[in-house]
Amino acid sequence: MVFSSNLFVFLFLPLFLAAYYLTPMRGRNLTILLGSYLFYAWWRPDFLLLFVAITLWNYVFALIIHRFREHPRCFYWLVLGVAGDLAALGYFKYANFGVDSISAMMVSVGLNPFFLEKIILPLGISFYTFQALAYLVDVYRGDARPTRSFINFAAFISFFPQLIAGPILRYRNLERQFEQRTHSMELFSLGASRFLLGFIKKVLIADSIAPVASYLMAAPEPGFVDSVFGVVVSTLQLYFDFSGYSDMAIGLGMMMGFKFQENFNQPFICQSVTEFWQRWHITLSQWLRDYLYRPLKKTLGWPVSAATFTTLTLAGLWHGADLAFVLWGAALGGMMVLERRFGWVTTMSTPYSLWKNYRALAFLWFIWPLFLAANVTDAWRIMSGLLGMNGWGSLHNLALWVSPMTLFFCVVAMFWDRASAYYNKRFYLGLDKGNVYQDVSGWRVPLLWCGFALAVTRLSAESFSPFLYFQF
Repeated sequence: MVFSSNLFVFLFLPLFLAAYYLTPMRGRNLTILLGSYLFYAWWRPDFLLLFVAITLWNYVFALIIHRFREHPRCFYWLVLGVAGDLAALGYFKYANFGVDSISAMMVSVGLNPFFLEKIILPLGISFYTFQALAYLVDVYRGDARPTRSFINFAAFISFFPQLIAGPILRYRNLERQFEQRTHSMELFSLGASRFLLGFIKKVLIADSIAPVASYLMAAPEPGFVDSVFGVVVSTLQLYFDFSGYSDMAIGLGMMMGFKFQENFNQPFICQSVTEFWQRWHITLSQWLRDYLYRPLKKTLGWPVSAATFTTLTLAGLWHGADLAFVLWGAALGGMMVLERRFGWVTTMSTPYSLWKNYRALAFLWFIWPLFLAANVTDAWRIMSGLLGMNGWGSLHNLALWVSPMTLFFCVVAMFWDRASAYYNKRFYLGLDKGNVYQDVSGWRVPLLWCGFALAVTRLSAESFSPFLYFQF
């Protein structure tokens, strides 16, 4: 079950919200837990057992770590708990990648390869495993106290709005909200508006421009013009798809009285790769900063450049079990090291420069095929087009491949990205009272509902609309 489906919007969500608000306050976390388990089991009931086992594992180990926190061997309990989480993640996400890599090396030296049966990747395992790891480390550091309520902890780990693709939450930030939270019509209305906005971004924008990405992946030798257009639009598709999911998750949380951290902050107005990483998938970048980068730098004494490069390379590996993702992360990390070396680093408060903005975007667009194609061969085919190795090309073949409506929404996506960036920047500079995610009133209300109606109409014509980040 996905948010962008008629089943979820018109059946699961209304029934769940009705059950949630009819349940007394003390029992609402249990309602969240049961609803989340039903939501997850809708895909594969058997993987719910793995989910429950990982939840129970971390619940128990957090209590043990807290009990023996002053004991010299407490660190070993932490290592054992973390190892269990990483073992589950490693097996389901990286076992096939590891076996394939070893087999390729064996073939290269004349040995017979061996194979492993294809392992199905459980939905959301990368996200809920990271939340569980952060919980154990926070308890070990003394930054959080473990809850003795298994229902509260299980509801946190399984909370269906962010279960499949984030934002990556931390229990220490939501502990009080799971114990006591305020419900209001204002917060519910704002959450509903945020959900509708995310639904529009996903279904009406991201899905409408998806054929451009399909064209780019299918073109045998894309030229410079169609490669540039295809990569720019495919990047926007991923952004509207993933940020749309995050908007829906944040909105659903508001509808239940929760306040989640933002996951995106207009990433395409970045003026350096370092700033891009601060604006894109914010909860992941902050997780990697706190639980990987800082331990490497402060605890192990690694140089900043080595810690940065390693963190971003592993961030690429987290996204997918393929060399292309590793190279994508390494390219990001390498450029961030260079930016620090030459003084090119910018922050979100740096005055805007068109030249710096498009200099950063040019690099990001060039390496993005590694992420889009998810394998080196197809990525290089597109990157060679970006380098002009296949000639100039044109948009003629693309225009034959996609419909005029697709091209229209490509323009809409580009305009939306630039306009919302300008509007939100005025808010952060104190020139406007609200940003596009907070100010939903006046003329914006009928516009939002019209967009939602169009999105539902489009969804009704499609059989399935999965989120791109589900594969991670």
